[in-house]
Amino acid sequence: MRRFWLIALVTLTALSTGCNRYSEIEIVSVKLTDIKIHSTSRAEVEVEYIVKNGSKRDLTLSGADGFLTKERVNFAQFTLMESEMIERGATTASKARFKVELLDPLSLFSMGLNINSWKMSDFEIDARGTISNDRGSKRTFKFKNLPLEKMLKRF
Repeated sequence: MRRFWLIALVTLTALSTGCNRYSEIEIVSVKLTDIKIHSTSRAEVEVEYIVKNGSKRDLTLSGADGFLTKERVNFAQFTLMESEMIERGATTASKARFKVELLDPLSLFSMGLNINSWKMSDFEIDARGTISNDRGSKRTFKFKNLPLEKMLKRF
């Protein structure tokens, strides 16, 4: 019986100290800060995001990749290149760099080259990413057919 209580106590302690309180993380804003075009189909995009991290751990977006789709057809593929740490218990402005590869150049010309005239409601995101904390624990998130304009509400 003592062994049972010892195992129960160790398990409870391990579970309670491992709680990261991911539900207390709030993304305040996301904005595009820089675009470096390398060729007609490749670019580097820098995104700045402000996050209120109410969890007990420092967090990092350690991996992310996916597709930007238009009318359920893959328009561009993106991969995380670099991301900054999000400090625990604070509101932090961080940056992330993504490599973006255009998969369908003809649709780019049919939509027009003026990016400001594009409607965000036409695009959806299929993505998978990993958030890791300062202890090495990781949590994976997935989005399928998430409208680009509703992305912030989903987070």
